[in-house]
Amino acid sequence: MTSAEQYKQELKQSDIDHHTPTAGAMTGHIIANLLIHTLKVSQAKLFVQGPTVLFLMQYGNQWISYEQAVFAKLNCLLVNNGESIPTTTDQFKQFAMLEENGASKYDSGTTQLFDLVKDFDTQTLFITKGITLAQQAAWPELVTALSDLLAWIKDQIALTQRFLGHDLRTGLYTEEDDDDF
Repeated sequence: MTSAEQYKQELKQSDIDHHTPTAGAMTGHIIANLLIHTLKVSQAKLFVQGPTVLFLMQYGNQWISYEQAVFAKLNCLLVNNGESIPTTTDQFKQFAMLEENGASKYDSGTTQLFDLVKDFDTQTLFITKGITLAQQAAWPELVTALSDLLAWIKDQIALTQRFLGHDLRTGLYTEEDDDDF
């Protein structure tokens, strides 16, 4: 089988897995979200103004480093278990569920920082679903990796919401927001 035929087969299986969904497919969404989020944090670090500059100077690189490490770990975990991972820009755009807007770099620093918090919160939706699917698939190392990521993200949400002067769940997803997820 040629490499083009193998890739076509991979895309077909990936489409099936994403409509089922499977633990591997859900983790593909998580991987894509991590990549996009690191790009958004990098951009915010360059453009924020006001007190958020200090916050992102202290935490931005930590966020990027942690998310990149988890990105690499999840990619290896999936590949080592025969699962597909997003590998092209088109796949990352297709699988990521974080909103991007080039104009947001001109928003206030607090608005940009809160958008990053909302991105963390969006990621938790996929991670909790991924944990459930990994448990159903009896995939303990994936459960552990995703559980660790979830705990870390919740810590970052709490820290940043306190910095912004918000209650923990202010402006974030609630069950009433979407009954279809």
